[in-house]
Amino acid sequence: MRQHILHSNRFSKHINNKCLSSKMTVRQTSNETTVYKKTSKGKFLLDELFVNRVLQFSSQYGAAQSMCYIANNLVGPPEVYPKHGDFTCTCVFRTYGPWWKMAPSAPKSFGRFSTPYPSDDFVEILFERMVYPTGFKVYETYNPGAIVKVMACDRLAGTCVDQGDTKWNCVWSGPPQKCSEKCRIFEISFKPISYPTNLFRIEFHHRMLQYYTEIDAIQLIGYKPNLENYIVSQISFSTAITSPDAIQRDSLTEMDGGYFKLLPQEILFFLLSYLDQVSLCLLSQTCKYLRDSTYDAFLWTKVNLKPYWYKVSDKTLNSLVSRCKKLNKLDVSWCNVTDLSLKGLLVASSTNLICLRLACCDFITLTSLQILVKACTNLEELDLQNCSGINCNEFEYICRLEHLENLNLYSTTITSPAILQILKGCLKLRVLNLGSCFMVENYDKVAEYIAKYSRCIECLDFWRARSLSSNGLFTIINNNNMSLQELDLGWVRSLLSESGCFIELVRKCPNLKKLFLTANRTVCNEDLMNFAEYGCNLEQLDILGIWEVSEDCVYRILQNCHKLRFLDVSFCDDIKESSVNFWRQAFPHVSIKKSYSTNH
Repeated sequence: MRQHILHSNRFSKHINNKCLSSKMTVRQTSNETTVYKKTSKGKFLLDELFVNRVLQFSSQYGAAQSMCYIANNLVGPPEVYPKHGDFTCTCVFRTYGPWWKMAPSAPKSFGRFSTPYPSDDFVEILFERMVYPTGFKVYETYNPGAIVKVMACDRLAGTCVDQGDTKWNCVWSGPPQKCSEKCRIFEISFKPISYPTNLFRIEFHHRMLQYYTEIDAIQLIGYKPNLENYIVSQISFSTAITSPDAIQRDSLTEMDGGYFKLLPQEILFFLLSYLDQVSLCLLSQTCKYLRDSTYDAFLWTKVNLKPYWYKVSDKTLNSLVSRCKKLNKLDVSWCNVTDLSLKGLLVASSTNLICLRLACCDFITLTSLQILVKACTNLEELDLQNCSGINCNEFEYICRLEHLENLNLYSTTITSPAILQILKGCLKLRVLNLGSCFMVENYDKVAEYIAKYSRCIECLDFWRARSLSSNGLFTIINNNNMSLQELDLGWVRSLLSESGCFIELVRKCPNLKKLFLTANRTVCNEDLMNFAEYGCNLEQLDILGIWEVSEDCVYRILQNCHKLRFLDVSFCDDIKESSVNFWRQAFPHVSIKKSYSTNH
């Protein structure tokens, strides 16, 4: 569907808002508002549209088959606003704050880039009609301030998904904001652009948030010209881009290296190593000497293209092939290219490549997997989260990567047989993310294979692993107890406290640093008392939504777990806000979370 949308034809011309007169007529329906404005150049329509479809997103808090806390809740007009608080019918992402970046499973960043506030999540949204956009109204109902960038897709300027070339432009960017604890309508004014569109991508930086951000709706504001003005604009625009003044590349003269040639190669290399990837590319265009210097393969051992996803095309990857002979880490997450261009880069780096991140890359298919498995035999880290182009059992090709240590399959369609094959083949796995993998039908069998084949496992994400029972957890506890540092069992309601699995977990896994038991209603005070006694290394604990736990037991954890830095007690009925405020003062080194919902 997303590829079909990107193939659609469109026209281009920017509307000058200053030419609009004050005379207007308004027609309003429940889902949109149309304002007719008469100008000297014709009649223009001011459209105010709500989201029609969500095409893609990087993560969501809710389950794939649910209606709660999912990205698709952005569709339509607001339902929560002007209420403030935690509501299930909003769009909520998977993480917030610095906590996930501090966990043992957190991927290490690499590559130099100049983005001050790197994006953690995105959502790609489509509106019913194309307009010349002037701005957004974002209905933020809980913990606002995370939006840092808005991109608009130029869908006719040579955009073609099949050729790995989509045109995006940044229409707004800004730092994350620290906002007061109330809902708001965040009004964003766009930079002028010369084309109409109805496809946007919004990016979020979560690391300054104190809790999950929640968005109720997004409203697009823009103008739509009449057909007569559109035809005139097309003629003017096509004339402008073919003007001889716009073509000057052939008249440029070649320059030598100047004073750079006087520097020893070691000094020049040292200076160049401080430049980010974009700066290296720009510098390579100045003269042949610096081009040759910036193409040094040792400057391109770690390439992170995720911050520049909107600039990356097949041509980009093809141009990197000659520079990346010694490439060992590559991040192409969020990019939209093709198998063919990725193949060239993977083959060029070949056995040198140990880290490959492909999060949210729809173009990744069975063909892509076959290419990387064949070319990158020494791969140690592979991120395929939210790669929707790979079907079910096709993931089993990963089992041939025998050196693999870190595998992220969050929100993919992998099945039980495929993950079992991977566990048999990848015996060195230390980090495994199977969060929100709704096609895995037998998590107990997965747990059995982890216990048998992944004896060095350190981090497991079983977020929303619906079929995992206490027996499956016992299997892991009894076989991987010393190495386990992180375990996410959020929303795994099939685990029962009366089996003793949670007590056994903290007693036999002394190195456990992160434990999420989100929304497990069976966790009791006895479990918490054991956490306090045996969880000496606990740094992060989530017991959100656990009804039958007392304030005394939570206080005992705060007293005894000296390394604790994060504690979520949201929606724990017996824990009062006044107690939480006291704990925050008594234990300032612990970030204690207490979420709420309101009816006003």
